[in-house]
Amino acid sequence: MKEIHISMDHTPTFSKPISACIGYFDGIHQGHQKLIQAVCKCAAENGSTPSLITFDPDPWEVIKDQHDLAHLMSMEDRKRVAASLGIELWIILDFTKEMAALSVEQFHERILFPLPLRHLVCGYDFHYAHYGKGNCETLHIPSRFSLTVIDEISNEREKISSTRIETLIQNGKMEKATELLTRPYQMSGKIEHGLKNGHRLGFPTANLHCATRYVLPKEGVYVGEVEVRGETYPAMINVGKNPTFDDHNVCTVEAHLVNFHGDLYGQSAHFRFLHYLREDKKFADMDALKQQLKHDRQATIAYFQR
Repeated sequence: MKEIHISMDHTPTFSKPISACIGYFDGIHQGHQKLIQAVCKCAAENGSTPSLITFDPDPWEVIKDQHDLAHLMSMEDRKRVAASLGIELWIILDFTKEMAALSVEQFHERILFPLPLRHLVCGYDFHYAHYGKGNCETLHIPSRFSLTVIDEISNEREKISSTRIETLIQNGKMEKATELLTRPYQMSGKIEHGLKNGHRLGFPTANLHCATRYVLPKEGVYVGEVEVRGETYPAMINVGKNPTFDDHNVCTVEAHLVNFHGDLYGQSAHFRFLHYLREDKKFADMDALKQQLKHDRQATIAYFQR
């Protein structure tokens, strides 16, 4: 997929017209996928490039000065999923306070109109420009491009949104999160050295360090899978503070890969969360913890056998 950046003082040249959807697209859930499907269909009909317009950083980081926001996906993961759905051009608006302060008319003149845009797709609740005064009605500019507005996409009579999915993940409801995302929730990063407590118990773990600040699942033990070096392994994933060892008060994400033997330090990895097994708790001693880990491993194996 080709990627281009647009800033307040730079708009690149395009080789052909585009049809695009616009938004932040955190999670690229079922609702977002409806926008992408509409773009790909339109692009196929009018001979343009199916494209996606997004923002970096998250507009809330700029507008609200919130620099510790957690997200469902990294930019790279969003690009990968969007490409699998048919998007060929990833357009990033380099979002600044200056861009946030643009009026609706200025946003049109400086950001949208320089694009070779044939068709634009947005959600019914999309807002842009200063104080969010721009919406799907102000985007209706027939002389410049045609517009498709996607209505609310619901599941069980409730809107599918990134916020709803975040809440599910924070409550350990991984099956429902998977349904709304259409894929298991995933955290990506590199394997780093941990405290080696699992190794001493006979359950060596891979500790995940993430450059992206992900939405953290509810503390506890999960059935999951780990993709590393192009292979995927069943895994029991722990999110917690290792209370039995009283090592520290920092929450870690670590996985024991079932039937894996080897060194993973420094490797890129994807942790996927499938099912919440149990809460994270302090055990009376190491033997009690070891017995519980054996039960967790058996439950993980049984899950995949089913």
